[in-house]
Amino acid sequence: MADASDNHQLKRFYTSQHIWIDNTLDPDEITLGITEFYQDLLGDITHIQMPTTNKTYNEAERLFVIESLKSATEFLSPFTGMVTKLNLSLNETPNLINHDPFGNGWICQLRIDKQVKLEQQFMTYMDYELMLDG
Repeated sequence: MADASDNHQLKRFYTSQHIWIDNTLDPDEITLGITEFYQDLLGDITHIQMPTTNKTYNEAERLFVIESLKSATEFLSPFTGMVTKLNLSLNETPNLINHDPFGNGWICQLRIDKQVKLEQQFMTYMDYELMLDG
């Protein structure tokens, strides 16, 4: 569970597919990554199939795939948006996600296609924790 002092983590939103969503730097530029819970479940991450920069992905379209020693997991885009930036460090060091999933382990940034109401469409950190406990 997040420490109360980790305000930034508490301001993020979460999907049932264990993707965290951060729009604190720019409300139209969304940063995505996977949660600490899910990276732990995957185990040692060995490769990431990144999305394509400047491509628009529709909601529920495959966005990226994370391969670990245990499995390969496909992650779907939580909303429609164009990929504007990739964390290229993950090409050489995919296990950054294991070591820092909420920081240096971010995966990509998307410019949202329409005004997404994060607080209405996605879970808060507390709701995400309740889902994990449920």
